[in-house]
Amino acid sequence: MFYVNKISPNVLKRWIAVSVFIFCAMQLNAQTDTTKLKVKSADFSYFRIGVDASKIIASNIVNDYEAVEFLIDANYKNNLVLSSEFGFGNSMVDNEYLSYKSNNLFMRLGIDKTLFNKEFAGDMDNAFIGVRYGFGLVNRGEANYSVYNSIYGNSIGQIKEAQFFTHWLELTGGFKVEFKKNIFIGWNIRMKTFINPKKFEQLPPNYVAGYGRADKNTAFGYNFYLLYGFGSRK
Repeated sequence: MFYVNKISPNVLKRWIAVSVFIFCAMQLNAQTDTTKLKVKSADFSYFRIGVDASKIIASNIVNDYEAVEFLIDANYKNNLVLSSEFGFGNSMVDNEYLSYKSNNLFMRLGIDKTLFNKEFAGDMDNAFIGVRYGFGLVNRGEANYSVYNSIYGNSIGQIKEAQFFTHWLELTGGFKVEFKKNIFIGWNIRMKTFINPKKFEQLPPNYVAGYGRADKNTAFGYNFYLLYGFGSRK
């Protein structure tokens, strides 16, 4: 059998007052959070999505690698653009001494600063400089090698497949131009440097999508984007 102590009217009133106070505070906090969310979301006014046409063209010209890259960016405040770039690719080495294949996924995150003031309301043309942090997961397949030596003789062998996480930093600069309403072209150049170059000391992949030639600790690259934009023009 359970017993419930009798609650005095004064105690009951205090509990009701405290409960009402807590409820009101929670409602006020929720409204404040909603207001903050609205303010933050209002900072992002215009968005662009696109694909790197140069990588598609290069993948159909060269024989040792393929790559696809996409871009999503968002105008933040007046002169800042947040950028996310991602994609995938594969490459191969195939000669009389060595043969193996590799593939990888990658992502780059960063921020750009536009360089010029807008000439009119809604002007979206601009040059920029920016920084990126890139990272990728690389799968290198089993490698077959052959060594030819007139003194010690010939030998053949295999190197086990391996998986690597690699990351790098980038400096970039370029421009985006609106040549038709909400349709843009964008071009940039990049300087990249590995943060963990020792990952590839044994047998580097021929090409890492998002970075370039993996046997180079510092690499240079470029992109030529076709983009579609939408959102509010400020």
